[in-house]
Amino acid sequence: MWEDIYEDYSELTKSEQMALFNAMKQDLFPDEPDKITRLLKSIREARFASGLGCVHCGSTSVKRNGKYRSRQRYLCNDCGKSFNDMTNTPFSGSRYPEKWVKYIELMVEGYTLPKIAERLKIHISTPSIGDIKS
Repeated sequence: MWEDIYEDYSELTKSEQMALFNAMKQDLFPDEPDKITRLLKSIREARFASGLGCVHCGSTSVKRNGKYRSRQRYLCNDCGKSFNDMTNTPFSGSRYPEKWVKYIELMVEGYTLPKIAERLKIHISTPSIGDIKS
């Protein structure tokens, strides 16, 4: 899925890419610093609105299983797999969700990956948005 979106994005003109980026930025990442936290909370609430369930098998027999990088972990009693609120979402595995907006902006502006990494103060090997699997 992400590959299709990225491919379609690549076919847009620079001005269309900037318009799409600005629309995404406005909808998903408003300028206030705590908006990312609220976005993550709303994803969590929407995802588990009908109750907590395993994202792998759908079982409702899950228990808390500690925290990792300040995210609550869960363990499924049926399939034995663990997960957190962001498993199987675009935020899954992202260490710096608050840097996504600037990353996309720099990418659209044509910066190279080394320059983007330098500007965002992240290592060049930090997975980028294009590396996210669907």
